Amino acid sequence: MKYTVGKGAFVLIVSGIVCKVFGALFRLPLTNIISLQGIGVFQMVMSLYSLSLGLVSSGVTNALSKLVSGARARGEFNKIGGYFRHGLIFSGIISLLLGMIFLFLSHPIALLQGAREADISYMLLSILLPLGALIGCFRGVLQGYENMTPTAISQIIEQLFKFAFGLFFAYLFSNSLGGGVFGAFLGITISEIFAFIYLLFAIKRKRIAFNRHIEKKEFLKAVTPLTLSAVVLPLVFAVESLIIVSLLSSAGMENQVATTLYGLSSGVVGAILHFPLVISLSVAVVLLPKISFLSEQNDYIAVKKVVNKSLMIMWFLIMPLIVGINAIARNLYPIIYSSVTGELVEIAVQLTLFSSFAVVLSAFSQLLNSILQAKGYYNHSLLFYIIGGVAKILSLIILARLPSTNIYAIPISNVVLYSSICICSLIKLGRLIKIDAFSFALPIVSSFVMFLAVKLWLSFMPNIWGVISGVIIGGGVYMILCLPLVKNYAKEFKLKFKQKM
Repeated sequence: MKYTVGKGAFVLIVSGIVCKVFGALFRLPLTNIISLQGIGVFQMVMSLYSLSLGLVSSGVTNALSKLVSGARARGEFNKIGGYFRHGLIFSGIISLLLGMIFLFLSHPIALLQGAREADISYMLLSILLPLGALIGCFRGVLQGYENMTPTAISQIIEQLFKFAFGLFFAYLFSNSLGGGVFGAFLGITISEIFAFIYLLFAIKRKRIAFNRHIEKKEFLKAVTPLTLSAVVLPLVFAVESLIIVSLLSSAGMENQVATTLYGLSSGVVGAILHFPLVISLSVAVVLLPKISFLSEQNDYIAVKKVVNKSLMIMWFLIMPLIVGINAIARNLYPIIYSSVTGELVEIAVQLTLFSSFAVVLSAFSQLLNSILQAKGYYNHSLLFYIIGGVAKILSLIILARLPSTNIYAIPISNVVLYSSICICSLIKLGRLIKIDAFSFALPIVSSFVMFLAVKLWLSFMPNIWGVISGVIIGGGVYMILCLPLVKNYAKEFKLKFKQKM
């Protein structure tokens, strides 16, 4: 079906939900195994890993998705192998160089973060990064064919094996803080190996012939700004992880308390509240090759319909999830995190509320950025992310030093980050974006009513069964109130699977 993102988005959303569930299930026992302080150290390593992975993988994945889909639209199938080859070389070289840096400078990096226990975990990045480079190239090519199933399956493989091996080794080495964190990353390494093996067989079925004589300029023109764009946010959050403890200490906190609160914000609240971003990320991944393909065919009407329909579907799905999490937060945290008690519960609830605004803006920024990249506005995408990143760090430095804001500076600075990106993107894409007022307003009103219904129910049944039944009741209330939109989207959903994509 020409004007929708098709079943690719559905496949990625389903796999994303599965992955988030296992990711949450992974974080829950992991927090109890290595403690909130251990989660804080885990997040510090993860922030630099995410930064490095963005440099070696994310930009290349997006570039290959864009270039391969464009080549398909033009009928230039002979170029696909060349793009693939350059992607492997580009990401392979960078991953090996970064891997060596982490291998030989693990101890100084850990000391710089104020978490000397993390040094052994950084050594594993010398294996993880080359694996991530290969996986990113494989996914990019397959997504360029608008085949999202291998990406979805490989993501599930990653989560399943991370859950099994990560918890096993974290428990096995839990006699020390650094050992438990190392065990978790060892499990992640094993999961990446299995995902790589699966994708290797998937890419072989495409029988892509490498073209050694293809011009490099087209590939580098796309991959350079896309790689830098993919690095900006991980870099911003890596800087946050490097300075947040010292900033909170300057506000009067002890080092251990600051690390614990950072773990609470990023490892506990973040793990739960980022669940809705599965939807926006899935739609963004599918939008990139779809819009690129339609743009190469100069079908502006189709591009506009795909963009606006995708935005509204994303809003319809993500709004009740964010509001629902806030409705159950106070009851949920003490149940699933045994270490989150007393004052920490209140802090977690407040962090959830503040972070919700950032998550909504993050979802929109993901889709808008994907549209920018698909339209070939690579440099604009990079510039907007840099503007947002600088604004976040400056606001974080100012607010985290204040005793009145302290840890709440993180979600507030995230609002500054994503709102900056959204505003800049909307200015650039203004003529392409048209929001339907009814489709935008109804989910907001329905989510508010749902929130009240769930809170009322939990006042009578505040235990785990109340949370579970409250989620069901809340979902039912939302669907009934949004019945006009439900009928419309259900009709379109049926059509998607009746027509060949």
